[in-house]
Amino acid sequence: MNNDTMSNNMATNHNVNFSDWPWLHWTDRRPEHIALAYGEQLFTWLQVNDRVNAYAKQLTEQGVRESDLIVAVSANNLTVLWLYLASLRLGACCVILDPKQSGEQLNDKLETLAAKFIWLSEADLNIFADLPHEGAQQLVFTYNEKSLIAEPFTVIVCTQSGVEWQAKRLASIVFTSGSSGKAKAVAHNAENHLYSAAGLLQSFAYTAQDNWLLSLPLFHVSGLAIVWRWLFAGGQLTLPATSNVIEQLSTVTHASLVPTQLKRYLHERDISTDQHAIRLKRILLGGAVIPVVLTDKAKSLGIDCWSGYGMTEMASTVTAKPADNSAGVGLLLAHRALEIDGQSIKVRGASLGMGYYYRGTLRSMTDDNGWLVTGDLGEIKCAEALVDTSVDTSVDKSWSELFILGRSDNMFISGGENIHPEHIERILLSHPLINQALVFPREDAEFGHRPIAVIDAMSHISVCEMNNYLQYKLAKFMWPLNYYTLPNNINVSGIKLNRASVQIWIASLSK
Repeated sequence: MNNDTMSNNMATNHNVNFSDWPWLHWTDRRPEHIALAYGEQLFTWLQVNDRVNAYAKQLTEQGVRESDLIVAVSANNLTVLWLYLASLRLGACCVILDPKQSGEQLNDKLETLAAKFIWLSEADLNIFADLPHEGAQQLVFTYNEKSLIAEPFTVIVCTQSGVEWQAKRLASIVFTSGSSGKAKAVAHNAENHLYSAAGLLQSFAYTAQDNWLLSLPLFHVSGLAIVWRWLFAGGQLTLPATSNVIEQLSTVTHASLVPTQLKRYLHERDISTDQHAIRLKRILLGGAVIPVVLTDKAKSLGIDCWSGYGMTEMASTVTAKPADNSAGVGLLLAHRALEIDGQSIKVRGASLGMGYYYRGTLRSMTDDNGWLVTGDLGEIKCAEALVDTSVDTSVDKSWSELFILGRSDNMFISGGENIHPEHIERILLSHPLINQALVFPREDAEFGHRPIAVIDAMSHISVCEMNNYLQYKLAKFMWPLNYYTLPNNINVSGIKLNRASVQIWIASLSK
């Protein structure tokens, strides 16, 4: 069986070899440069370093030491960002968990982590008694952000508990989405995150003069990747201080969004009477199929949209490209390697994590040759297959693009035909009223299985209406037999639907 391999021949001259903590690196070089914004609060790199050290001091006073694990159950806010960075400063690791997930999901993750310390954001303190925290000490911070702003800070040197910068030390644990089973805890070191940032930013420009919105949750690898791109490039980072998407995106140049967020932004801008100048110039889209109508509209406003393919184990993005009408997910980024074995996608590279974490131990993620078998199916098409090179002779035939077919564990057979749910989902998501869609098999006496769909739509759509829409887009055996409305209690976590949770709900309907 022949293997197809994607390679990246771009020069990889980004330096990821920091000699000190990245925020200290930028403090030394541009101490008065604005590094972080939250509403009207602005922090220079010197002030970022001050606050990291201040939080590290309080962690030290509460017993946190090198190699300790801290769980933070919190949505994005300033405190959890300081806590994450301060934990790194001490050689500890802060693992951020979604406060909106179910108690069962939280319990599974806490059992996996067996952390010595736990911190919950103010709104979530009432759930502490119900969590099996196994005697973990609850952390408390004795000041708020207003007192931090009001008092001048000097650099605090953590002489007893501060540790030297080590790029290969554990820097994060992020749980996979668990879309096809129980979530796994993926461990990365700082070097993994920095190489992930370097590879993307070699193509997707973000400089010290740019400002990236922390628009995705820190308990997801896509959110954490924004922080490490900020630390790598020494640019600016903005935490949203409002739920208004227009206001969120009005002061930044870069954002990572899912298509529903972009759709909301473009819609609200259309109906807004305040047609302010757009600073936003580049968006990295992920989490679902990207409707061309959205990216074309953004482009008309001067906003470049990029799409790609990534995963938690690879510290976020693996391939990327400017969004277009091709179903491909782009070219391989620097510091990564990708191979197709049959149709199975394998990846490896400098951004690949340390292993799967369980109660203080790491389990390998790779095969004997260092490849991670992703469970995704795909194919590689070279430029000659994507462009008519007899017409456009300027095309560089050396590049190739990755196309995702679906996941091997989601495929089912209907009437002898292989069906990849993701293929149907891509078409459903092109419908202007559908925000989210998942397709599942339902047992059928004649065909073995037939597809059904669960959708989140802006208004009711009948099966007849959908059949008319799909008539020239999908073969008839791929048309879903029925469409179910996504229930409100299914957790989306800001990125994508959890396929396993939706599948459990679908199964419950037939009981």
